[in-house]
Amino acid sequence: MNKIIYAVRSVSLDKIKIGESNLHSLFNRIISHQTGSADELELVGVHFGKFTTDKNIHPLLRSSHSHLEWFDSTEEVRLFIKQYFLVFPKPLSLLNDISWSMRETISPETIAIDKYVKGQIKNDELEIWLKDFDMLQFLKDSLCNNVQNESNQI
Repeated sequence: MNKIIYAVRSVSLDKIKIGESNLHSLFNRIISHQTGSADELELVGVHFGKFTTDKNIHPLLRSSHSHLEWFDSTEEVRLFIKQYFLVFPKPLSLLNDISWSMRETISPETIAIDKYVKGQIKNDELEIWLKDFDMLQFLKDSLCNNVQNESNQI
């Protein structure tokens, strides 16, 4: 199971796209949506686990369906995303907050997505995790773990 489901919101139209991507190409996939859109898009959240494909979700939100993979931003859709997705406290603008190289960028959001996929953060824990997250400590711990792993291999 290497699929991640994302929720992207069209800012002016107030519609939400629920789509899927391979884990390794998530940011390239959502940025390609921005390239083809006249409206600003923002990443609202991601889901990994219970639903293995976006096709499992679409029928559940049928009453809010707009077209293709897009849904009206109804209370039904917002509550569903809040319940099942890792939701960012402030949606990430695909124009300003996410770059083409985001998948190679170390940021609290990319680290949180990685920890979420590994089961180390639950959907409702992100805000607390972000408040407590210390990037410098994370980098120090990562470097120490790499050094320790290398010495164990010798």
